[in-house]
Amino acid sequence: MTVRLPPNEIASAGCDLLAVYGTLRRRSVFQRLPLAVSQLHFFAGGLIRGRLFWQRTYPALIQEYGIAQVELFQIVDASVWPELDLYEGFDSSNPAASLFIRRQVLLWSPRVWAWAYFLNRRIPLGLPA
Repeated sequence: MTVRLPPNEIASAGCDLLAVYGTLRRRSVFQRLPLAVSQLHFFAGGLIRGRLFWQRTYPALIQEYGIAQVELFQIVDASVWPELDLYEGFDSSNPAASLFIRRQVLLWSPRVWAWAYFLNRRIPLGLPA
């Protein structure tokens, strides 16, 4: 699946995109983070390099061979980052102790840069998804 975006949309998206694959997808984010919803705008579906695992009740992505489906959101207001980071267990001042690490990566499709939360390598892996 390739999502073709007009050149002006790719340029305007910049690095203010968030790729999500689990509980932050459209079907869940409204219930889990209702205040964040107004600061996120659905952009497109996409594909990210990585492999999904189930960590009991939630999925986790690791940077490894494989492709996973994601939903892309444009960050409308950067003030949403602390809420998202808290929800994902990411502490930018102490990444080593974080559950997830937020990284900027080039997506497989569409070819845009986006932020994504990856499971901290120090956390034991669950079951492959």
